[in-house]
Amino acid sequence: MTVSRPFKTTLLLVSLALAAFADDRIVPVKELIEKGTLPRPIKREAPPYPTNMERSRLEGLVEVSFVINTEGHVVNPVVMRSNNPWFERPAIEAILKWRFHPGEMDGKKVNALARQRLEFTLDDGDTPAGLWYVPRLKNPEELPPELRWTTAPQPVTTAFPVYPFEVLQAGKSGVSEIKFIIGPDGRVSASQVLQAGLPELGLAAQAMIDTWRFTPPKNQEGQPCYAALTMRHDFRPNNYGNVPLTEEALTILKKLEKKPGDIVPSNQLDAMPKPLSRRPPVYPSALRRKGQPGEAVIEFFIAPNGDAELPRIVSSTLPEFGYAAAQAVATWRFEPPRRAGKPVITRVRIPIEFTHETAPASTNEAPPENLPTPDQTP
Repeated sequence: MTVSRPFKTTLLLVSLALAAFADDRIVPVKELIEKGTLPRPIKREAPPYPTNMERSRLEGLVEVSFVINTEGHVVNPVVMRSNNPWFERPAIEAILKWRFHPGEMDGKKVNALARQRLEFTLDDGDTPAGLWYVPRLKNPEELPPELRWTTAPQPVTTAFPVYPFEVLQAGKSGVSEIKFIIGPDGRVSASQVLQAGLPELGLAAQAMIDTWRFTPPKNQEGQPCYAALTMRHDFRPNNYGNVPLTEEALTILKKLEKKPGDIVPSNQLDAMPKPLSRRPPVYPSALRRKGQPGEAVIEFFIAPNGDAELPRIVSSTLPEFGYAAAQAVATWRFEPPRRAGKPVITRVRIPIEFTHETAPASTNEAPPENLPTPDQTP
């Protein structure tokens, strides 16, 4: 079995503002190709293939943007595309260990902004399974003309929903089903909760689908069009549903119930954990037409391995902002929190601000007024 195909050696351009480098210029790799010297890899090992994915015969693709700083270290790797969330952690872990000779411009070392595509493929002759599947469109004549696709949209960026903390801690389960519309650019333009055992589950599912990206659906003429799809999630605290909980999250829940003193306050740590990867939140599609600013305060745990776990909405201007912020925070990674040199669990809070520019420019415009909304489609 091939763990993953050899990585492309060309580092691709990506446009991403990083607050951590506010005082130092970040030079896109494309600019270094034209005017400087590219970073040269010293150490670049392939990520391990997740055991559960290998057993399930699943493949994946992850694209990560990151900065190669003036010391040749990788800083703030952020997943830009991923068709299977299970491959994201090994991809980030591997890239954080990479080392380079720094890029240079005008004889000086510079911070270089790069992007890398990692493919996780099985190479044993069997046909791999797919994690996500878009079924064939049935009875297209019943749909509005704008939604009659013949080429199905395929997911290229995916995520699992975040189990709402209070619901999970109370041991509650439930099912959510949402309908959503994919635009000609492959982004979700609107969504609607069709069913939710608890309101929080529907909101969590909507926040999740806002982060997804698809190949554009196409109509009979081969032109990009809109598509309406549905998705169902089964939230179960025993991990038997299709909303997975990590071992770290389950351990923290047990600690909260039986040994809350094992959760170390952040002011008792040796130092505040340094952020390693922080994916920005996606502006909620439900609020895009209004374009209003907002804020959410999120409390979460940092596990001994540095993963952000169990985000909880402390407050938010509107519920959609809170769930969108929690969805983003759940992907963050930090250096392991330590007390007396030993990795521990800690709890922190952080405010997250939203402006209409939080989303990429192509999502700042709301869908056309005459486009059928999810509740108007069959």
